[in-house]
Amino acid sequence: MYETLAASLAAAVMMQQVRPDLPLTAPPAVSVAALPVAPMKPASPVVAKDTRTGQPVTKRGLGPSDYTYTMPAGVTSREVVYFSDGIACYAKIFLPKGFDPAAKAGAPAVVLGQGWAGTHVSIEKYAARFAERGLVAMAIDYRGWGNSEGYPRLLAPVSLAGGMERDESRHKVVKNATVWTKRTRLLPRDQQEDYRNAISFIQGEPGVDPERIGVWGSSFAGGNSLAVAGQDARVKAIAIQIPGIGGAPDGTPPVTLTGPQREDAVRRARTGQGEEMWTGYSRSVLIDVETLVANRENNTLQWAKNIGERPIMVVVAEFDELINNDRAGKAALAYAKGPKEYIVVPDITHFEMYSGEPFEISSEAAARWFVKHLN
Repeated sequence: MYETLAASLAAAVMMQQVRPDLPLTAPPAVSVAALPVAPMKPASPVVAKDTRTGQPVTKRGLGPSDYTYTMPAGVTSREVVYFSDGIACYAKIFLPKGFDPAAKAGAPAVVLGQGWAGTHVSIEKYAARFAERGLVAMAIDYRGWGNSEGYPRLLAPVSLAGGMERDESRHKVVKNATVWTKRTRLLPRDQQEDYRNAISFIQGEPGVDPERIGVWGSSFAGGNSLAVAGQDARVKAIAIQIPGIGGAPDGTPPVTLTGPQREDAVRRARTGQGEEMWTGYSRSVLIDVETLVANRENNTLQWAKNIGERPIMVVVAEFDELINNDRAGKAALAYAKGPKEYIVVPDITHFEMYSGEPFEISSEAAARWFVKHLN
């Protein structure tokens, strides 16, 4: 009996007391992922098939002829920097003729975003048209795209030590650091947050009425715009075209990660970098494979239920090769309880919307919608 008690006391003395609040004596080592080796670039961007013929579409993407526009008389523009999650992002603001930054009433404003792997380049012409109709228009680049900065990752020095005392110092400027700037992330939820930060920026623009803000989006940004409006009551009017809207109105079930996608998630969690892939219609660009999962989780249709009485316009291409109009724009519009309008631009495919008569139809319709519902 005494021997057992003595053994127990000895064991208690030998038991190690753990103090997790103290600084680490041997912090875990941080393995630095090497820059990934890009897969072989495809000979050409993705080419979709015409739903009428089954053959590749004639208009496969956008180019300089689609980007070029004539600045309307009296309209001016200014390049600005807005911040999204601390990342410096690029935007260009278009101001209507006679715009007065000191006007007490303030002018209505619209934030514009582009779609899959796109930038401000292809939507400036829409912003210029809106300004021509009396609106302030802000065409944005998402973080990591166009002229915006990418996602920063600190490579060195990295320190995981310091204990609880480290939390007493909330800011630190690291000099002579090695930073990896990633421009391969295409994350819809981040893009939607970029929209919302752009709204905050334009609300602070002198001469803009912060209570009269609209959002416009094309293609993948049509879904972004719907999601933003569904979460942010500052949006008072919505106009979207050839919108990439997906998901289920009652929510998305949990995503199952198996096979290569699970392997990629494990690699990202353990090294900070996963695989990359090529994407794009107008041009081939590298993005992270994690985009595939992020997009599966990006249920934009569910936000249509939150639009309520706010006015929403949807403009679609009759023969859109990338989007099912009934399941996207028309499905979202069905939940709107206020003013709504559905316009089908006849006899065109997805990328034909940006030029010629389809551009005139879509830009004028959206401008009309915003002028009517933001004034």
